[in-house]
Amino acid sequence: MILPKISVVTPSFNQAPFLEETIRSVLSQGYPDLEYIVMDGGSTDGSTEIIRKYADRLADWKSAKDGGQADAIRTGFARATGEILCWLNSDDTMAPGTLRMVGEFFAAHPDVDLVYGDLNLVDAEGKRLYTARPLLRLGILVYENPFIPQQAMFWRRSLYERVGGLDPLLCFAMDFDLVIRFLLAGARVRKLPGILANYRWHPAAKSSTLRDVMEKEIYELVRSHLPAAAEEPAWRRFLKKVYYRGLRYGHEPRSLASALMSRRRT
Repeated sequence: MILPKISVVTPSFNQAPFLEETIRSVLSQGYPDLEYIVMDGGSTDGSTEIIRKYADRLADWKSAKDGGQADAIRTGFARATGEILCWLNSDDTMAPGTLRMVGEFFAAHPDVDLVYGDLNLVDAEGKRLYTARPLLRLGILVYENPFIPQQAMFWRRSLYERVGGLDPLLCFAMDFDLVIRFLLAGARVRKLPGILANYRWHPAAKSSTLRDVMEKEIYELVRSHLPAAAEEPAWRRFLKKVYYRGLRYGHEPRSLASALMSRRRT
């Protein structure tokens, strides 16, 4: 079986406490055709020294001021040459064996555009808080739960290019925007079994701060891509939320336990 080249991009800015663990989690995969690119935004906390330790095992890296996280990721993808793309933030980690599973699945299923899996949410020290068990369905994302398993998601370059790539102007919801455009473009999606990544939840993480700003950005994206959904009356949106929550729990009963744990832990 000929495995596809997988390009992983890590954007980073002043994440020295976590960056080395992130880099090692990718390089230790042992995947035969890995292209790993680190895009640092000009960190001043020692991150550059960490990156230099692994420079001979990276396909490319830079440390310079950029236009923000989305801009850094988009630039990294523009430099990448792999058939399969993903990004892993500099405070998250990839689970052992993930790239092999992903590469073999894409090689065996040329009709599939995107794959994803479950992921553990962990604290600053890496201790598991709970397991997120997402379901990438348009209705669920729009009406019930906009959570994107970005750390555990891989897609074909052809799909990425078809939708125009990542929007470099977005600050928080660039992954939500990209997946909505993937799904609206007819992406063929499959979920893989098991834990593919670890998503670190800590006070300094963007997803832990400015939540109201992030939710507003998601609402504006829904209004842009699906204006009819955004303009529905509140009662109809509530009924659809109930329906899609039932659909998600029915499809993956363990996600109910995850939802309860997320409310208690975070």
